[in-house]
Amino acid sequence: MSTSEIPLEERIIFALDLADPAEALMLVDRLAGHIRFFKVGLQLFFAGGWPVVEYIVARGCKVMLDLKLYDIPTTVRLAVRQFADRGITFTTVHGYEPVVAAALAADTGIRILAVTVLTSFGNEQLRELNYTGTVDDLVVERTDAVLRQGCHGIVCSAREAGLLRDRFGRDFTMVTPGIRPVGSDPGDQQRIATPGQAIMSGADYLVIGRPIRDADKPEQYIAALQEEISSALSNTPQ
Repeated sequence: MSTSEIPLEERIIFALDLADPAEALMLVDRLAGHIRFFKVGLQLFFAGGWPVVEYIVARGCKVMLDLKLYDIPTTVRLAVRQFADRGITFTTVHGYEPVVAAALAADTGIRILAVTVLTSFGNEQLRELNYTGTVDDLVVERTDAVLRQGCHGIVCSAREAGLLRDRFGRDFTMVTPGIRPVGSDPGDQQRIATPGQAIMSGADYLVIGRPIRDADKPEQYIAALQEEISSALSNTPQ
């Protein structure tokens, strides 16, 4: 599916970052008429497991299983094989070449997304890891490496999205977390952007959680976000 073919109700991947599976599924029921893509991460998956994924898929919605796998290649390959035939659209692994290659080798039909650099990381954290370049440098290096492996897409912040589109084109999926509408609390995120900025920079999908969950009227808030996304798309070359 090309960027221009992605339905508006799938552009936002709602992050179900909750410890209570029942509460998460109530949100799915409430929002499924407005959002058709949901992210299940470590916290919720450990709390609710496969029944949560199955419930979302049964509602006719898509799932991004965001476990950010990072282990020896054989373990990653065998783990991703366990995801087969469960209706998952995207799953994530860390952007380390052998890990990405192993996930792709599982050959499940699930689209593999490589996490480049977590959006909670900044240049200070990289210096603590003795990396001498910038966040941009590392994101570019990892994107280049995983796309050479044939990875289907990447997870990066919108801050790097434009740079990556200029460098590597549009023939891969780009998912951007760290999306914070104007006036939102950035929380533990450092590299953030508004929905419009992310789309205009080249993002295909936007991961948004807390701003929607904490809104007084989530459905109206989603409609406003989608209007901003639609406006940005109309002003962005496809």
